[in-house]
Amino acid sequence: MLSAEPRKGHEQRGYRPYICLSHKLISDCANIAIFAPVSNTARKYPLYVPLERTKTTGSVLLDQLVAIDYNARKFQFVETVPLDYLRALLGKVVLIFQPNF
Repeated sequence: MLSAEPRKGHEQRGYRPYICLSHKLISDCANIAIFAPVSNTARKYPLYVPLERTKTTGSVLLDQLVAIDYNARKFQFVETVPLDYLRALLGKVVLIFQPNF
């Protein structure tokens, strides 16, 4: 969990769970990592993926990726997600970066 304040508009606010999607190499070299917020929103949306096999509840909001220097923010490690679940998230997040022809 970490605080990504200050935020604006429809961005997720407050101290909440985030899931790290970037490789450790990124945070080792750049002191940042790519995160997606977790929310208990009830909305159905293709890029809102329910958490599976975790004690944390909610959905990963893959359309709200953010680069965060987590060492500069208040954070607490909560848990690790299963590798196959992380790979499934990464497979879906690729859609964001596809050209819209």
